[in-house]
Amino acid sequence: MAIEGMVHALGRVRELVRSNGQVIDLHPTAEPAWVEIGAERVGAVEAGDAPARHAAADAALRTALDAGLFVAEDSAVFQFFTYADSIGELDDHIRKTWRSACIESPVVEKARAAMRGAAGTRPSVCEHVRLTRLRPMEALV
Repeated sequence: MAIEGMVHALGRVRELVRSNGQVIDLHPTAEPAWVEIGAERVGAVEAGDAPARHAAADAALRTALDAGLFVAEDSAVFQFFTYADSIGELDDHIRKTWRSACIESPVVEKARAAMRGAAGTRPSVCEHVRLTRLRPMEALV
């Protein structure tokens, strides 16, 4: 979705939310996600177009704030982990749910090698996610 579409969606949300309501915006940041085995980073997720889409979401939110649709009450970035029982299962999940992203073969092999030395450890993908609590500006006239 282009930035204009995202801004339009935020404008539509503003029309629907009550003046004493709140909106929670939650989306990944443009920072690359990575694969971990235990606490060891073994490589980046091949993100495809995700960084551009996530940067566009940040820009759309800034545009909506600059336009006076909302006031950002709070904002935080946190790490979000997705776990699987195997690196193959994790890659399958990412390929099915992250649009154009995948875990490329060299990272899969490095993860498998790291898992051999860490029995019982589950592979994970870590991504940075931004959460912003929005309050509508005064009722539109």
